[in-house]
Amino acid sequence: MKRTALILTCLMILAACRGKDGSPPIASINGREIRRVEFERFLALKMGEFSASDMPDALHSEMLDEYIIRQLVLDDAARAGVKLGDNELEQAIQTNPQMKTAAASSDTREELTHDLIVEKYYRQIVLRDVRVSPEEIQNYIAQNEARMVEKPGFYVREIRVRSREEAEALRREAVEGNKDFASLARQHSDAPNSEQGGLARYEEANLPDFLEKAIEPLKPGDISPVIQSTFGYHLFMLERRLQPRAEGERRPADERRAQLREEFLSRRNQQAVDEAHQRLVSSARIEIKDPSLGFTYTGRLRHN
Repeated sequence: MKRTALILTCLMILAACRGKDGSPPIASINGREIRRVEFERFLALKMGEFSASDMPDALHSEMLDEYIIRQLVLDDAARAGVKLGDNELEQAIQTNPQMKTAAASSDTREELTHDLIVEKYYRQIVLRDVRVSPEEIQNYIAQNEARMVEKPGFYVREIRVRSREEAEALRREAVEGNKDFASLARQHSDAPNSEQGGLARYEEANLPDFLEKAIEPLKPGDISPVIQSTFGYHLFMLERRLQPRAEGERRPADERRAQLREEFLSRRNQQAVDEAHQRLVSSARIEIKDPSLGFTYTGRLRHN
């Protein structure tokens, strides 16, 4: 009888450790446990059909770091009173076909809600006090204008996402649905240039060889096939090619200045976001529970 009672007690303790959903804790943030099933829902939304079992440890670790930082942002957003209005999620779903498909289940709706809260938090809290003076902009232009001499190269727009399925769907929207590539980049791309509609300028040999070869046969307006790299899945649309010019010849001054101004503002905004992340991470208690992960953690949050 005592043996039976002991077994039952052990089973109850094990069940409590694994949680009601049977999912073990894989990390804790300020004493709150993060369970594997929560992280897997996040991965499913971000990575699409890219199986977790096929993910290298480095990417798995990167995604766990991203998930933990997002949880810290959501916690701070709640403290600051940032939340979605009654119709904000539905409005976002209606204007975004990819989101509309993803929002079919309650789990993905919750993940999408979290993403929208994070975006709102950045706009209302992190970036609200970002200011740049005309003098700062002028100094940045003066320091960088020399590198704007056009050499052989090209302007392209890029979309980068986490899953091949999403990349293929976005390509169909752009090619068959005639959707504006720049708008798709702003809505879906996780590349640093997404706010600029994915626009980037590259000189010859600036890109890895396999990416440059994918862009090389494109004509202006053409869209590349889906290309995989260690950063995700890419689509490129060629805007125009840059031809060599005589030494000292420049593009129109207003075009150079506008591009450098946008570049400076984008860098300042990203700096503010990075500083906010560092502040949240440095003040948090984060524990990685390696035995439950299912992969070897190589991320940067272990020694927080």
